[in-house]
Amino acid sequence: MGFPGQGDAMIEVRPLAGDAMTEPSVLRELGMRYFIWDTHVEGERRIELAPLVLSQALHESAVRTAERVARVVGRVARRALVNAGERRLYQLPDEAHLLAQASHEGGDTASLVRVDLLLDMRRRWQVCEINADCPGGHNEALALPTLARLAGFRGGLNPTRVFEHLVARLAKLAQRDGEQGAVGLLYATAYAEDLQVCALVAEGLRARGVKALLASPTAPTVHQGKLVIRKTPVSALYRFFPTEWMPGQHNVRGLAEVVATGAVKTLSSFSQIYAQSKLSMARTWRTLSSLGQDDREAVMQALPFTADVRTVDRAELVGDARGWVLKGTLGRVGEEVFVGALSKAWGEAVDDVLERAESVPWIAQRYVVQPRVRTPWGPRYVTLGVYLMDGVFVGYFARLTRTSHVGHDALCVPVFFEAA
Repeated sequence: MGFPGQGDAMIEVRPLAGDAMTEPSVLRELGMRYFIWDTHVEGERRIELAPLVLSQALHESAVRTAERVARVVGRVARRALVNAGERRLYQLPDEAHLLAQASHEGGDTASLVRVDLLLDMRRRWQVCEINADCPGGHNEALALPTLARLAGFRGGLNPTRVFEHLVARLAKLAQRDGEQGAVGLLYATAYAEDLQVCALVAEGLRARGVKALLASPTAPTVHQGKLVIRKTPVSALYRFFPTEWMPGQHNVRGLAEVVATGAVKTLSSFSQIYAQSKLSMARTWRTLSSLGQDDREAVMQALPFTADVRTVDRAELVGDARGWVLKGTLGRVGEEVFVGALSKAWGEAVDDVLERAESVPWIAQRYVVQPRVRTPWGPRYVTLGVYLMDGVFVGYFARLTRTSHVGHDALCVPVFFEAA
């Protein structure tokens, strides 16, 4: 049933009096103030205000685990920036490598990372993914704790400040010679869920007096050494658009040129594409002996064993279905994930992945057995997203699921912790 009640390992979703999600004022706030327009998926809610509450010990453990493991994996991933052989292992498009190298050359290092954690049966957090390239969830992370308070929740502390830190960081990145420059916000214009993220960030920037321009990823062009969007020079880019989707765009080389010279800063840095690839976790385990003692301990304690799927014997994968998860290295929001414990045709899934892995990397990762936690809707699994701005904790994004596989239909809830 999970770990309800008090104590060092308390984690539960607390019920609220009534159903605030039926209140017109709450729905109006979600849509008009926080730009959360997709409150349902396939007729089911994906937003609730009942809060996930952690003990202080679990909160501190989550922060420590995310910061330590992200630091180690990030350090391993950065080897690809300086080593051509390491770089080739990631099998990214040439233009993705070009953009990453441009950030490296231009000292473009800003990062916003979300580390996804699972709580195992020993009550220890385990890192299942690192979203380093362009993590989302900012609207929910900002809105849900505030609305939970309005709905009557009085307990706990809200540690999430990711939106405020993101806006402040972008404003600073856009400053040049004491002058405040403009920020371009790039997103896939066909998707409302992408617009809602960038629209929120744009509002935050404008509230600080920073000019913000919403645009498609193909909109920025280089003119007289400056990056411009609709004739307006921009000094920084917020990119809610994956680096690996950008190859083929006419403006990639121009973007690389201005980033490499330091004329434009980006968030997240294009160099984060290697940490975004789940292969970086496999490379961390593969090169474990090259790490310092503290880093090795962080990996062995909190990063499930991860390997390039081609290095794991097929018989081992097939014979231990409940022990493995197969993941595409650049899959997002639960896409390209096969969980052996949930699969009815595991052998076929393994063969399919091994065939695909001949052309693009896939990883095999040890399955994390999780307890379910108490919620008002019955027992659920928790995936706790930990936001790190330049490696430092800035907040949470929590999702609940009926099975140990998170996708677009996961239920988002606010996160609080109780001081000891």
